[in-house]
Amino acid sequence: MGLVSWLVYGVLCMLAEFLYGSMYLFAIGLAFAYPALAEYNGAGMSMQLAALAAGAAVHSLIVFGIRSTKKGTSSKPARPEVGERVEIIEWLDECSARVTCRGKEWQADKFDSHMPDAMHGTIHSVQGSRLIITTEQAAEA
Repeated sequence: MGLVSWLVYGVLCMLAEFLYGSMYLFAIGLAFAYPALAEYNGAGMSMQLAALAAGAAVHSLIVFGIRSTKKGTSSKPARPEVGERVEIIEWLDECSARVTCRGKEWQADKFDSHMPDAMHGTIHSVQGSRLIITTEQAAEA
């Protein structure tokens, strides 16, 4: 294969990335530059294929590293769902409280102001970043 063939295959991989969107095809497309350079310097086909394999592996590992660090830095808390139990940290007033759900702290309001101030509740609905909870009086033992 010639220098132009390697470069054409690389550009085709990079263009295919627009359809797929994972950045791996772009990385492999860039790796096609290595066998093109090897061809330009007069290397044999086995050396060109080795350059392609090594370049694709290195570029794919770089993409994997970038994607895994982006997944771990998500600062958005998991959205609580209706029916989940919450623990009340403290009551701020008659109808508002600080609660924990899924390890995150949330502001919550009572569904009905006549409900008792309990230490546990259940999510009735979610309105923006506030939870609407229902509470029940703890059973006397």
